[in-house]
Amino acid sequence: MLTRRALSVALACFTGGVLAAHLLPQVDAHEPSPGTATAWAGDSAANMTPDADAKRRLRRTAIVEAVEKSAPSVVSVGTTKINQVRYFDWAAFRERSGQQELKGLGSGVIVDPSGLVVTNAHVINQADQVVVRLTGLDPTTENEIPATILAIDLAHDLALLRLENAGPYPAATFGQSDDLMPGEPVIAIGSPVGLGRTVSSGIVSALNRSMTIERQTFEGLIQTDAAVNRGNSGGALLNILGEWIGVNSAIASLSQGGGFDGISFAIPIATVKQFLSHAIQSGRATGRWAGLEFGDDGRGHVVIQTLYPVGPAVREGLRRGDRVVAVDGRPVSDGALATLAVFEAASRGAAADHVTLSIQSDDGVRRVAVPLETPPTAKLAWDRLGMKAVEVTPEVREQTGYLTGSGLVVQEVRDGSPAARVGFQPGDLLLAIGTQTLRASEDLLEALQWADKGSTVGINLVRPVRTRFGVEGKPLAAKVVLD
Repeated sequence: MLTRRALSVALACFTGGVLAAHLLPQVDAHEPSPGTATAWAGDSAANMTPDADAKRRLRRTAIVEAVEKSAPSVVSVGTTKINQVRYFDWAAFRERSGQQELKGLGSGVIVDPSGLVVTNAHVINQADQVVVRLTGLDPTTENEIPATILAIDLAHDLALLRLENAGPYPAATFGQSDDLMPGEPVIAIGSPVGLGRTVSSGIVSALNRSMTIERQTFEGLIQTDAAVNRGNSGGALLNILGEWIGVNSAIASLSQGGGFDGISFAIPIATVKQFLSHAIQSGRATGRWAGLEFGDDGRGHVVIQTLYPVGPAVREGLRRGDRVVAVDGRPVSDGALATLAVFEAASRGAAADHVTLSIQSDDGVRRVAVPLETPPTAKLAWDRLGMKAVEVTPEVREQTGYLTGSGLVVQEVRDGSPAARVGFQPGDLLLAIGTQTLRASEDLLEALQWADKGSTVGINLVRPVRTRFGVEGKPLAAKVVLD
């Protein structure tokens, strides 16, 4: 019973380097301690006697094999947030300005050899710089690579990064989370308090947990008792086969310092696959799209789950439910793998102006070449609403004070347009159109492409209003008839 101390829930993300230095004063958080490399790499085979080799084989459990298979795909994610500060210089007796750097640390998982990395949104949100450290199992191969933020989904606490250096990189093997069983063994890999290559194990304690963290509710989480601490956020949760089944994200703690008390939570891989599909197929990751999203039909088949009515796939005659057996000649057995294959094609730029889908039907396999085009988000917003809206980038955040991922900022309004008729102004923050929450540009595409000309949509927004106490946000709602 929680009588004397309240249960606290914390995101498993570590900010700053003070904690690691305090807990481990003799160990550099980025380098192994003396003997650590030997423990990880194992004794040299040349120095092992036949008896020692036999004993080592006996100690080689399924967990060891799973870790060796998947650990190279787990990385450390370092962030830097730069704040502009003003302070008083007493020596010069004048006010000065400067910069303050706030460091953060989490974990991530490489999902594609081209260098896509999935992590938690709370690890990188608001960061001005992101650096990924490859950890794996061999300390001698570690190096830091700058990364670009491609997509953030605050509602599910997921983010997608792209490594700026060319691959190939070791990618995780996707597993399934829909058939997990309470009691089955799991493995967590990440960088708690900056200690990369850290492995812990446990079991699935419960499924479909709901947790409210900082006034936001997350549902469908996997609860485990694998040790997860600050810095593990974004790291991999594996099954005993070394397959990636979840993203470690949060802990519930009785400790005042927020330490591990045997209760940790992970986002299931099914949610991650949906996030990847939306981020990539919407054109978010590459600037080009095919106008469709893949899914699994529950029988081991990849199918077209969503078709965008303004996308190129519809024009090529594809239909929702079509079974996809290959992408550009590569057989696919999972919706996430099909999505990543489209990403690789779109990433080739001018070298690839289409992606070829192999569609299985009763008459055999037919191949359909789907053009890769720029998503018509800006055109739809201008034609149907009469405005331009941009995401809250770090530059926009500096100008407006809006938080990244909080909405879309109106940049321009066309005279006589639907947006002008209801009084929209540059600087307004659009929160939602109908039931579609607006956090990124693809959300605007999602909201407008299904709406017919002349239809009425509700729009929720916030308008900055200057008062004697500063600038405050005034919530507004409007009904807009689309052109």
